[in-house]
Amino acid sequence: MFHKKQIISLIFVEILTSISLVRADDISDTKTVLTNAVTKLIQTYEARIQALETENTTLKQELASLKGTSTTTTGTGIIPSVPPSNTTPTTATGTDTYSQIINKINSNLSSILTENKLPAYTAIGLFEFISPNAFFISLDDGNNPSWVTAFKTKILYKYDSALNFVKAGVFDLDYTNQRYVTIFGSNPYSTVTRTRVKNPSYRGKLLESTITASFPVSSENISTPVVSNTNTEVTFAQIKTAYSNNKLLDALKLSDQYIVQNPSSIEVLRIRYRSYYMIGKYENSLAEIKKIEILQGTAFEKTIACDAAVIGKIAKKTDVSNYYGIICKK
Repeated sequence: MFHKKQIISLIFVEILTSISLVRADDISDTKTVLTNAVTKLIQTYEARIQALETENTTLKQELASLKGTSTTTTGTGIIPSVPPSNTTPTTATGTDTYSQIINKINSNLSSILTENKLPAYTAIGLFEFISPNAFFISLDDGNNPSWVTAFKTKILYKYDSALNFVKAGVFDLDYTNQRYVTIFGSNPYSTVTRTRVKNPSYRGKLLESTITASFPVSSENISTPVVSNTNTEVTFAQIKTAYSNNKLLDALKLSDQYIVQNPSSIEVLRIRYRSYYMIGKYENSLAEIKKIEILQGTAFEKTIACDAAVIGKIAKKTDVSNYYGIICKK
């Protein structure tokens, strides 16, 4: 797009060219020649500018069409909306709602990361849905210290029946005390049950091993225990499946039966201490860790000791935290 200074320069060059064509004996006609020349040049360049502006508008429209949306993300926390397939909003329910939310959030991940100043390689590992109209996303930037197995950042969104999202809070993990610090907004759901769903596109390791950091929550969404008959033989596969699906109380009840016959199962004890931790029963978690320490002796796993140091600190058991902290640092 031309600026005024550029137009004036071009007109000046054209005027000089026109003057050079005027004979010395035609000085009396110079004023008329100059006036006509200026008028003609102004008209020419105005036409050029108009053509460029039209072309620029067309290009913007084509780019917006290719992207599928002309809406940009702003600091209000509103995620760019994807054009609906029909013009009448519908209210989604149950797992259908969750699936739509997950797909919409994943498709707008780049905008979310930019808005919250997160690295471009950050991934969404977990969705935590809260009835009736809120959810957290847990983000993994891949930069956690080796002993930290929690998601670095959590973002809270609220949504309406048309699945329009508004950011309500941002929380960042404090590595020192393993608690989430409020960066923006607030968390009114600290004691509300959440339905946790692993992001299908997540390929990180934070959901596959050890514990997650303490984020105040009273309980998990738990279904009826998989096994209710104490005479039924419980298998490790059943316990692991319950744990992997975040059915922590199921995993604990199943392992209660299993551990009677298999008291030396490190893997089951590992599941038990992590499950107790995630439902906020820290003393029970530490008790299971102590069983593992006794069984392993001098081969006691350093990663479990590090977990125990953190859990002890959260449980305000300074002596326990210091004891395992020394082992963790060896």
